[in-house]
This record gives sequence, C-alpha cells and structure tokens, in this order.
Amino acid sequence: MLKLPFVLRGNRRCLSSALYLTGDKAREQFAVLVPYLDFHHKLGNLERLKQNIRLRKYPLDCDNLIQQWELYRHVERRKKEIEQYRVDLQKRIQQSSSKEEQQQLKSRAVLARDDLKMLKEQSYKVADAFIANSFLSIPNDLHERTPEEGAKCIYEKPVPPRAATSNRPSNVDPVQEQLEEFGPACLYMTGDAAWMDLRLPMYCSELFRRNKCILFCNPDFVRSFLVEAAMVSKESLFLVQEEDEPVDKVNLLHLCGGGSLLSFLGYFTKLSVFPSALPLRLVASGKRYHFESAQSNEVQVFGAHTTAQGAVELFDEMVQIYQQFYDQLPVGYRIVQVPAPDLRPTESMRVDIEIFDGRNQRHVKVAELGYYTDFLSKRIAFIYHEGKVQRFPHVIAGTAMSSLELIKLLLGNGITMQDLPMLNTLENE
Repeated sequence: MLKLPFVLRGNRRCLSSALYLTGDKAREQFAVLVPYLDFHHKLGNLERLKQNIRLRKYPLDCDNLIQQWELYRHVERRKKEIEQYRVDLQKRIQQSSSKEEQQQLKSRAVLARDDLKMLKEQSYKVADAFIANSFLSIPNDLHERTPEEGAKCIYEKPVPPRAATSNRPSNVDPVQEQLEEFGPACLYMTGDAAWMDLRLPMYCSELFRRNKCILFCNPDFVRSFLVEAAMVSKESLFLVQEEDEPVDKVNLLHLCGGGSLLSFLGYFTKLSVFPSALPLRLVASGKRYHFESAQSNEVQVFGAHTTAQGAVELFDEMVQIYQQFYDQLPVGYRIVQVPAPDLRPTESMRVDIEIFDGRNQRHVKVAELGYYTDFLSKRIAFIYHEGKVQRFPHVIAGTAMSSLELIKLLLGNGITMQDLPMLNTLENE
C-alpha cells in the first residue's frame, strides 16, 4: 500500500497572518510575497470607505481602523526621524575635529540606535494589529452597477414547457435514485447523473475555448497566504498535514481543487506579464472541494485586463458566453445583479445565474461571475509594466457551472441525457 505523506484533517486555528508577516515573524517564517499596501487609495477618502462598509453591511469598525492608522503613521514617522537623526550625527562625527565632541556625538548615536531598535520591536505589534488584522480586511470598492439593496434581474429566459412538467413516475425520485449520499461530503453517481457529471464540464469548457478562451489546468492545493489574499475562510477548506510540519508554521497547505479561483491565483502570484499579453481569457475544469459539502466538478473562468473599462467589457463578454451555455439547456433561468450586502469582500460587482426549479417553484444559483478590479492583483503581486511604471491588472473570475447543483436541478425536473443532445456531439469531435 502506498503511504501518502499527508492526511486530510480539519482546520486548526492560526493566529498569525501568512499573507503579511512583520519583521520579527519573517525571521522564523518564509514570506512568500509582500502585498501592495495602497494606503492612499483605501484610506485617502474616509467618507467613501464608510459608505462602502455601510452599503455592504460589513463587520468592520471604521473608527478603530482610523485610530490604528494614525498610530501606525505616528510610529513610522518617528522611525524615520530617528534614522535621519542618526545620519546627521554620523555626518557631524566625520566633520568634527574635536575628540571630545566626537565622543559626545557617538554617545548620542548609541542612544539613538537603541531607541530605534526598541521602537522597531514595538512597531511590529502596531503593524500586525493595523495591517494584518484591519487594513487587509477592508473590502473592495463597489462598482456603480452594483445595486444597494435587492437583486436586480438583468436577463431572464422563460421556462420551456418541457422543463416545467415532468414525465417521470410520481413515486420515483431520480435525484435520490442516481445520487447516493454517504454523509455531507460524499456521494456516488449512477446513470444519467454520472454521464452528466462527465460531459457537462467538458462541453462547457469547449464552449469557452471556441470563444477565444485558453484551456488551463490548475493545481488542487494552495497555501494559506492565497486563502487570505482571496479573503476565503480557512475553515471552509480541507487542511493538509505535511510530514515534519513545524507547530508554529503559518503558511499551511489547503485542498481547494483545480476548479476554483484559488487555484488560478496560485499561478498568477508574483507574476509579471507583458502588456501585450493582456487581455487574458482563461478557463479551467476541475474539482472543487469544500469542507462541509461533497466535491463537485466545476468550470472556472479567469480574465485580466489593463484597464477598468476593458475589464468590464470583458466581464460582459463572459456573461454572453454564460448565456450561450445555459440557453442550450431545456430550463428557465435568469441572470441577476447581486446587491452590495451579498457580495464577497473581494468583489466589486457580481452576477449570479439562477435556474428555475419547477419542482420546488424557486430559482437556484448554479453559476456566478465577479469583477474584482485590481484588488486581487495588488494582494498577490500580479503586475505588468508600462515603461518603468508597475501596474496591476483588473481581474474577473467566476464559476461557469457547478455540476453537482446543476445535475440535481436537471434530474429533479425530469431532464435526462436524451434531453441534452448537445452533449452527444462531444463523441463526434
């Protein structure tokens, strides 16, 4: 039997940040990257920040954040003053011809050095409290298309007559019949469910490829710093225990699956691309693992553009490809603009694809597409250059389809493989 060098286990709580390491922690832990801290943009307009927090109903204490910001700036200014004072003393020592004066200046330099050392040690706690625990928790700016309250339907396809009624025997539930669940995180598919789970992601990926998207293959594992960069809860992911892992290690390994945004971010971390490589249109099919639900085959799209306007245009192009896919399914669905309170902290704007569940007379979310501005790029150091100036691409990303939810809806509304003839074309290509 092959012995694996790791085992899956529940998450342990990690009190230190893996995304931002202060100088004292960097002595013991390896800092993978240093996120770009745009203090001016985030804190330059406090009224805009407070409005953003209010509209999102986001749990961030702005007053406490501002106090920490003032303390952090005060400490940084004091450090610069002492450093400049030491430079001035060094110049005076070199210029002085009096040994007595030189000795006095050297004594002052020693005191200044000790003061600076003590201040630096104190500054680590200040920086950790402000940057790691507060500043990096500030959410993305809201896009003008994001509604303040209530989802806004921007497109709706009516329910086809075939999807509205089911011809299955009333005493047979195809979902329970073809999806056997063994606990919350394990199920077994048979029949049409198994075929759909195989072919739906293949067809969806091929559709995006035909629309100028590049097929990608992503890793299933990511480190903690990427989970923090995407502001995803570590408790929602499986944690992988590595051999000889130090007890105080903060940059741990997590299982997310290649069909997730996290796996894309791993590729673009600390990546510098030529402006001519943008815009990017990528698509990846793979598993998505979640700590409290069964794994699912998902299709994840990722795009990047040099400008905000270009990224929004790319966003709208991707939405049209989503429509091409869902228009071919014999279901009714709608595309809704998600309101500010329902956005993730990293998102500036998002649309959800919701299929109408005729059996339960409600709409169920099966896909999404988000616009992240340059928020994620700054956190993972994904850059391009204009001359000697460093710029951050604007990113869009989303789940084009999640096979598990989609299959449950299709089977539950009496739709079988025979009702999805486009999936059979894969065999002939």
